[in-house]
Amino acid sequence: MKLPLHERERVIIKTREHSRVLRQPISAFLILTALCTFAIGYLSRDDLSDWLADNADVWMIVAVVLWAALVLIWSIVPWIRWTRSLIVLTSERIMYRSAYSQGQLQSVGLFTVRDLVAYAKQHNAMTRAGTLDIVLNQGYVRIAHVPSVPYFRSLAMEAMANLRGSRDAAHTETTNSEGMGA
Repeated sequence: MKLPLHERERVIIKTREHSRVLRQPISAFLILTALCTFAIGYLSRDDLSDWLADNADVWMIVAVVLWAALVLIWSIVPWIRWTRSLIVLTSERIMYRSAYSQGQLQSVGLFTVRDLVAYAKQHNAMTRAGTLDIVLNQGYVRIAHVPSVPYFRSLAMEAMANLRGSRDAAHTETTNSEGMGA
């Protein structure tokens, strides 16, 4: 996907939500597959009761259709949502599309950011995934499941410092060229 960047904007880091959000869909897929194979194996036995043996083929088809529907709902749809999620830090803004948004890429300009607060739980010491709160003048924006959130925060703070420094340098240069500066 091509990102809508401004003229001198460059991408610093581009990632998606942490893969831990896929734990539940993968678990659901494995459990549903195990249950379906057990049901089909049970229905294919020779020593079934007469009322079950007469309709065993129908029950096998029902089991497979039910498995397919539940895997679609509980595994494939969350996986597609995860692949559509996006978190991008550029030299001028933070762009994100969460798994549950309508597909629009939302952005927050780094000039409007007052602070970045990173939350990572202690049991995530290995991946350091967590939540990033972008504090603005009129509220905040929360981006969940950011991989290595302390590193992302440090890169964003550095980009904010560079952006403010370049803006001040450009302002001083403009002021000096107009004869109003020192």
